[in-house]
Amino acid sequence: MEKTINEVFKKRTDKYQDRIAVEKKLNGAWESASWAQYYDAAREAGLALRSVGVEKGDRVSILSENRLEWLYADLGTLGTLGIGGAVVPVYTTLLAEEVGYILENSGAKAVFVEDSDQMEKVLACLKDLPELKKIILIEGRVPADAEDIVVGYEEFAALGEQLHLKDKDSFERLAREVEPQDLATIVYTSGTTARPKGVMISHKNIMAILKSLASVKPTYCFDTDQVVPFLPLSHVFGRLTDHFFGMYVGGTASYAESILLFARDVKEKKPHVIQAVPRVCEKVYHKILEKVEDQPPWKQKVFSWGHKIGLMLLPP
Repeated sequence: MEKTINEVFKKRTDKYQDRIAVEKKLNGAWESASWAQYYDAAREAGLALRSVGVEKGDRVSILSENRLEWLYADLGTLGTLGIGGAVVPVYTTLLAEEVGYILENSGAKAVFVEDSDQMEKVLACLKDLPELKKIILIEGRVPADAEDIVVGYEEFAALGEQLHLKDKDSFERLAREVEPQDLATIVYTSGTTARPKGVMISHKNIMAILKSLASVKPTYCFDTDQVVPFLPLSHVFGRLTDHFFGMYVGGTASYAESILLFARDVKEKKPHVIQAVPRVCEKVYHKILEKVEDQPPWKQKVFSWGHKIGLMLLPP
């Protein structure tokens, strides 16, 4: 019985190997990774963090829209930092001051940034971040005047691969050190007053949620299923249900290019499962009702009849 996210990741990789685990539509094209490639990339990211001085108990932040590197950074951090290691997701929509507050308050030692725009937010508040050791730029050119703290993602991942070649058991060994009560993530959420508060979530917390979802009857998600996540990974619901639960079940997660293009990607991938917060479902429902109102009366009656039948078929 798995007790940490690390154990889940390793066991699913061992089981599925060459099956597609995750993919992301970026600039109109799908980028994919098998379970084995997923694990290797996460290992590179995690060991690279070790190579730049990130130790157990340190925080690592991710400031990016959904993409494969987000997933690699997340599981690389969880697998490598061991006891007390935690990932701090940050919304890309936040202003530099807000980003700086979260990085400072969490004591982040490293931050993955998606592009130059996000990098500039971190650089703008660098003087207030004495704990920060490295900014890893996923996409874009490293500025010449910041090469001491900014490193490109590919160059950074190569550091992790070098460590792996020197000690091929290091990643697995560090991952096994993680205990269920260890901190897995700190999610900052808006409080009723003042600045956002960091919610501390352990591996045990996450595993309890995953096991609860898996216990729902009738079972609604299987390892043969396709899902199309669209919520940002910085959102705790998206990260737990799409990212971690998808991994727990062993299905294939095809991350939509954006929430605006979600319908297009759903039509292409034909997912078996879509998971969303209630507000999203409400918006979809009201959009459908708006479309129905534009139809002739006979079509409205057909819709009303079908809607009633559907409600009757729902489980009690």
